[in-house]
Amino acid sequence: MRKLVNLLGCLTLLGAISPVLAAPISIDLNTPDSRNGVLNSTYAMQYNYSEADLELSVTGWSYGTTQTCKKYRYGKCQEYTTSVNKAIEQNHVGKWDGLGVEKTDSPNHAVDNQGGDFDMHLLSFDEMVKLTSVDLGWYQNDADISILAFNGDSFNSSSLLGQKWEDLLGQNWSVVGNYYNVDINGNSGAVNFAGVASQYWLIGAYNPVFGDTFSGPNKNKTTGDDFYKLKGVTVERPPVEVPEPSSLLLLGLSLMALAGLRRHQRH
Repeated sequence: MRKLVNLLGCLTLLGAISPVLAAPISIDLNTPDSRNGVLNSTYAMQYNYSEADLELSVTGWSYGTTQTCKKYRYGKCQEYTTSVNKAIEQNHVGKWDGLGVEKTDSPNHAVDNQGGDFDMHLLSFDEMVKLTSVDLGWYQNDADISILAFNGDSFNSSSLLGQKWEDLLGQNWSVVGNYYNVDINGNSGAVNFAGVASQYWLIGAYNPVFGDTFSGPNKNKTTGDDFYKLKGVTVERPPVEVPEPSSLLLLGLSLMALAGLRRHQRH
């Protein structure tokens, strides 16, 4: 009887837990549920979404820039020069065939890295998720992207202010991957092949401070600046471990065998 109890107990432990895979959740960023800090029909400081009981807010972040008049004519500036201040600041998010960053002229109202001004979207979910793919809308020239995930205990978006992008790597942010021409020219939008889960994600135009190693099958990098708009993302909830029905049956048999053994010992 003791051997039977031990065998049933081992089987119960081995089969007691089974992962339940969650269905993918696709979020169309062109259809927000609400916006905060609304400037006009296109621009706001934050876009908000709700899908499959999952809440998401999207904000835009980039380096600051300073414009200096290069040429005056008739008392007005005819030509400007723009310099980049390497300090992260929050910028407007604009929507037109996907989300861009910064209220400015085309193509710089997209997500871009022209002139060293690196734009990123911060995706803040209300729970841990695995980012699995990105969907791009409008793009120009190239669409190489960098993705970071936050792995700390708590996060406040104000912690980004005034930082350099490379500073984040020492502040609980890790590089998930760099990807060539994601979701364009026949390339897949799949990302995050290691299955990293996080509540906070940064997705932006490729930045060399995040390394020169690229992931995945997309190997068509060009030398041009990157310009794109983020149209959608697909995520998954991490697997939930639950007992299998067969395991519950084994557990019941084990308990019955144990009760029988105790009765036998008393007699």
